[in-house]
Amino acid sequence: MAVSPAAVEEVVAAAAGRLRALGSLGHRSRTVLDLLVVVSVIASLLSPWTVSIAPAHLSETFGYESPACWLATVGLISALVLDLRISVVLLALTEAVLAVWFAWAMWVVTTPRFTALPFPFMATDLMGPGWYAAAIGLLVAAAALVRELRRRSAPLREDVWLLTAIPGFGLMRLDGWLRGAVWAGLFSVAFYFASTDSPDSTQFADYGRTGNVPPAFPRGAEWVLLAAAALFWLAGVGVTVWQWRKLQSAPNSD
Repeated sequence: MAVSPAAVEEVVAAAAGRLRALGSLGHRSRTVLDLLVVVSVIASLLSPWTVSIAPAHLSETFGYESPACWLATVGLISALVLDLRISVVLLALTEAVLAVWFAWAMWVVTTPRFTALPFPFMATDLMGPGWYAAAIGLLVAAAALVRELRRRSAPLREDVWLLTAIPGFGLMRLDGWLRGAVWAGLFSVAFYFASTDSPDSTQFADYGRTGNVPPAFPRGAEWVLLAAAALFWLAGVGVTVWQWRKLQSAPNSD
């Protein structure tokens, strides 16, 4: 049976289109952001996730000893190499791991082994640099992912709402970098300054050698900063929802 040249060209063009589509799923442009994520993951694994507070019977735990750190590590590294849509889900799950760990820290300081001590403990007192390294890796990985989605002009789908869980990044996905970066920056600055209200881990270690804790001091400023961080996150979500509705109501929206 004879095959026309036009039919051959059509089949070749279709095959080439499929190959390009498959290549676009697997190929990711690499930037310094990917390297920063890897550095953050390594720092998280090699740094403490919890500090030592001997009077409360809390020992220092490094990242490589923590299941939460390994879950965050798998999520962040996988998000660098897998398909973009899957990577968005992985980053949302990584954020959930970090949030659950923080929630655990908030709960554990309300248990008798902490409340019986003459110091007003807060969750950030327990947090070592490894947790913060993983959080930085999450933000950098989200920035790399948003950049790649925008570079490919990927359609706006459920990834917008998954990225919205990370402060400011849903807005970056919708409306460019500036406004999203503002909300991400406000949240990060408030949370960072809240954490600086905690005593240094060496203070807990020094006092712990004699079975004591540092002298008590007011923690109101930290509560205010943590509340501000939560409000900045909620405000960012609200602005993202408003921007989404604005785009959906535009005459040329899909």
